[in-house]
Amino acid sequence: MTLGNRLASGSRVAIVGGGIAGAGLAASLLFNGRARGLTLDVRVYAGGLSERTSPPVVLTPECRSRLAALGCRIPPEWRTHELRGVEIIAEGRRELLPSSPGGMWLVDGWPSGEGGLAQVRGILANAASAQGARFVERHVDRVERQPPAPDAPVAVRGTGPMVVRAQGSGERYHAVALACGAGPLLGDAFFPGFRPAPTMPAVQARLRHASSRLEIAPVARLWVAPLPTVDGLFLLPGVDSVYALAFGPAVTPADLCQALMMAARDGLLSEGFELAALETTRLPYGPGRTLVAPGQLAVGPAAFGHPLQLGLSETLASCSRAAVALLDGGLDAPALERRYVREGLCELMEDAAAGARSVAWMRRAGKRAPAAFLAAKGRRTSLGIYGGGVLGLSAPTPLALLGAVRWAGLREVVSAWLRTTVDPVPMAVPDLEPDLYYVVDDDPDAREALTALLESTGAKVVSFADELALFCAVARRPPTAILLDVVLHWVDGLRLCEGLKQHPLTRGTRVVVMSGLNRPHVRQRALDAGAEAFLPKPVDPERLLRILTGRMPAPSTPADPTSPRLSGDASTSDRYAAS
Repeated sequence: MTLGNRLASGSRVAIVGGGIAGAGLAASLLFNGRARGLTLDVRVYAGGLSERTSPPVVLTPECRSRLAALGCRIPPEWRTHELRGVEIIAEGRRELLPSSPGGMWLVDGWPSGEGGLAQVRGILANAASAQGARFVERHVDRVERQPPAPDAPVAVRGTGPMVVRAQGSGERYHAVALACGAGPLLGDAFFPGFRPAPTMPAVQARLRHASSRLEIAPVARLWVAPLPTVDGLFLLPGVDSVYALAFGPAVTPADLCQALMMAARDGLLSEGFELAALETTRLPYGPGRTLVAPGQLAVGPAAFGHPLQLGLSETLASCSRAAVALLDGGLDAPALERRYVREGLCELMEDAAAGARSVAWMRRAGKRAPAAFLAAKGRRTSLGIYGGGVLGLSAPTPLALLGAVRWAGLREVVSAWLRTTVDPVPMAVPDLEPDLYYVVDDDPDAREALTALLESTGAKVVSFADELALFCAVARRPPTAILLDVVLHWVDGLRLCEGLKQHPLTRGTRVVVMSGLNRPHVRQRALDAGAEAFLPKPVDPERLLRILTGRMPAPSTPADPTSPRLSGDASTSDRYAAS
């Protein structure tokens, strides 16, 4: 039964997925419904839950508060294993991000009992069952929207417009929520156009030691980019085991095994460990795009997330927001989009996007990554709707981390090209490609005009909006010449010119510096940095072509209006002017 666009007493709600998100949404929906005087019929389809690895769980104070608010009893033994913080490791450098006392409980009973994830799911399921939720061990195949026919019996017309197909059976509901986590989802079988959170491959494992207990410091570790195919390796020490999680765009079980061997070599793991369980999985990697339809929504990792999440604060926050949105207007798509996505998940979605982007930048940061994490932790930022940061800590927040690792990554990329005394000269330096020119300018009009001018001579031209793209290109195809603007996004163009002329791959490449700063000292600095010539903006096309090719541009004729015009024409000169 429904009341307008809202759920009413007797409404039936199906939740696909019996994990943390599914059990949490069931408990939150029944709790909030009871507070409004509503009695709901909630059924959780929990089929397909099988985890050989049984991951542990990090419980923060925010997580524990949310669990208690849903009626969960926190076992006192969960506090016996507390982490002192998270250590960030990259290229031999380490930084410890300490946790406040009581800030990170590691819940885990493996191998003698259940893993922490299963234990938390159990108390959430018990809380939901105590309020009336029913758990069904069936796997859902698809969800169909089939409004009852007008001439259907009254009992059928009151059961809802959606049909959940699960292993040959079908039942009607007024609302359906998807809470089955990241990885293979229903896709369009949930509703047409459904676009959940993107995912990243990962491999998880359990390590067991030959002795009865592992003598490992109670510190979680994140090893940044231990291998080219691994963006990060998490090591969470339990009481009698270690949980390992490797993630990356192309990570494989073999990569995780190799990374673990390297960790043991570097003293991050005790020698003599045994690989007791291993399986592939997927992690959410940013926010989803289309998460709601009339009476339908996605929660938890199916909706958003990023690989640097340790803890359940974000998932539990989305459950409470989804419950309120369904009760306030869940049968109307615009109302559900506004109440749930734009108002409820806005900050969580932004953090998911920032966390996913941070993963790529922390790899670029290399050895600067640990210091970047520490710097981000010290930044003051306003707490969001769930008050959490990355790695299960209260800080840094994903946005603060993104700013820090992006800056560190840019510095490391630039420094790598300028450290010519450290980088060995390759055995065979690629030959310069004849008639290949690179144009580096942050002004799109200037890039387009210079490209057209050089292509009119038959040359091959590649233009770049920033210097980072140039770094990648010159390593593969050293050009004949580079046209370089002085004012760029991240580094001084004159400093970049000096580094290019010193690097073995580009020391033979001609560099022409362009700038609207036509001052004697700027010109002299460009020549001292190794530039072949300095051209003030607006660039004179005739002079540029004489320097590069020794040829003059073809004169324009009325029969060929597309030919580049000389700098004597005012409209053409403006195209080469600095912005």
